[in-house]
Amino acid sequence: MDAAKDMASGLNLAERIRRLANGRTTLDVAQFQFIGIADIRARYGERWREKHERVVIAARDFISRRLGQTDVLIAGADGFLLVFGAFTGYVAEAAARQISKELNTFFIGEPELDDIQIESTHHAMSLEDFTRAFSAMMAEMRAIKPAVEPPREPTTASFPMGYIPLWDAQRGALATQFISPLDPVTRFPLVWDNQSHRHAAMDERKLVESETDMRALYAGGARAVVGVAVHVSTLNNPQSLPVIVRQMAKFDRRLSRYRVLRISCVEPGYPRIYLEDAMRAVRPHSGRIAIGLNWNEPDIGGVLKLRPAAIGFGVPTTALVNPGAKAEVFARVAAAVEQARAAGVMVSVEGDLHAEHAARFVRDGVNFLCSPRLWPVRPKLTAAETWPVARLDAMARAEAAA
Repeated sequence: MDAAKDMASGLNLAERIRRLANGRTTLDVAQFQFIGIADIRARYGERWREKHERVVIAARDFISRRLGQTDVLIAGADGFLLVFGAFTGYVAEAAARQISKELNTFFIGEPELDDIQIESTHHAMSLEDFTRAFSAMMAEMRAIKPAVEPPREPTTASFPMGYIPLWDAQRGALATQFISPLDPVTRFPLVWDNQSHRHAAMDERKLVESETDMRALYAGGARAVVGVAVHVSTLNNPQSLPVIVRQMAKFDRRLSRYRVLRISCVEPGYPRIYLEDAMRAVRPHSGRIAIGLNWNEPDIGGVLKLRPAAIGFGVPTTALVNPGAKAEVFARVAAAVEQARAAGVMVSVEGDLHAEHAARFVRDGVNFLCSPRLWPVRPKLTAAETWPVARLDAMARAEAAA
């Protein structure tokens, strides 16, 4: 097979991988390998070549129909490599597991393929490590285009919704849940498009559906704090801000103290006057307002002067893989916790956190943590529940021992 060119893009395969790695510390790679291939090959003898071709074609077509626009699927003699373009961390790991599970189910349902099974392994590695590990395999591989053309731009209504739990470290409880669009296949939180008009439409939908779900939950006698993250561009746009305010004005005011609005995706150094204007517009309709910051925000003090109920840091997966970057993240968050504590403001951290990361943040005084790896996404709003810190400690010890 020819690895020199991908005819669809005209790019060298290695160049496509380099482009995916651009600006990232690690690549997320799923390796799919046929289980017991040597025994199967021996059993079929001279008929293996024909059988092998059918198996590879079926698996290739199955996986390629599940590719994202930026994913790269590479076929080899005994399996495939899938380099994720958008998914990272636990999302990439779960997507790989889901693909292998569905493919194995497909094989079982095919009379002439029901003795074939495949397993997946997820790797997060640097470009250099990827090249060292798979250069020999790639010499006999080629990139595969998706089996179908990418779909048209999806609308906000085309995605299911779910709720992401926020763990309260001090109370040992999952008391708050943030509504989020989910990927239709993996059912994990969707990283929504960065175009402001699409953010506004999704933000409006989250407000509408969270209010409906909240009223239903409370009518049944259950309780939970409900959070909605609204993109900062939505609140600083003169067309979308009135839409958001009108929608929030329809909220049941009796439930105001059980509602959190987070102004999300605030870039480092974002003008404080714009944040102040946004908070002033939504404050009459939300009991608590949080501000979602980048972990390397240089002016925490300036944000705290706005008197939010909480500030939150989104930590990218790659920042907790590299030892140097991880140490910097912990140091910056710990410093922010000290400043926030002095101002009477709580701190949250969200990302693809392992138990050891979460335990470290708790020791540093972080109030709330969010990680779908530890506290899975829920398909609907559920009542608050206890989740003691001892469970996290046990998970961290198990990770360390593994």
